[in-house]
Amino acid sequence: LHFPRQRWGSLTRALNVAAREFGFIDPEECAHWLLTTALSHNEMATLASYLTIGETYFLREPRHFELLRDVILPERIRSREASGEGLRIWSAACSTGEEPYSIAITLAEMGVRSSGGAATVLATDINPRSLRHASEGLYKQWSFRGVDSRVRKRYFQERQGGRFEVIPEIQEA
Repeated sequence: LHFPRQRWGSLTRALNVAAREFGFIDPEECAHWLLTTALSHNEMATLASYLTIGETYFLREPRHFELLRDVILPERIRSREASGEGLRIWSAACSTGEEPYSIAITLAEMGVRSSGGAATVLATDINPRSLRHASEGLYKQWSFRGVDSRVRKRYFQERQGGRFEVIPEIQEA
């Protein structure tokens, strides 16, 4: 992770909160510990949860998804079909999953089925807490800002507590 000078304030706030979780009263003492200790997997996951940005929502940057749907994916799909290979898409830094699910929804809207290996979306992130959230596939209304209600009604099931769950067809993509 890279924190340019203009983001040092965010870094300081994140380290202050992480220090408390690691059991430190003094954030500088925690920073020294972080720089001189080989962190365990769990400690690294804790640190990642504070240092990564989880701001995302479905179909964020609509123009990007239009380009995927209208320009990029049709050519890739034809190429993969000709070779007999399935289309594979990697959503790196997927945070809580809205982006990879948006890609899967875009594929479904194009008539590309994820079952049978026609297309798969790999979602990864450095933050295991975000990945757990993504694998649960449960989202609040805030994740749908700017999204046509038709999309939410078609690809999500309403659950208790104002949450919406990704339908299995999309979640399995």
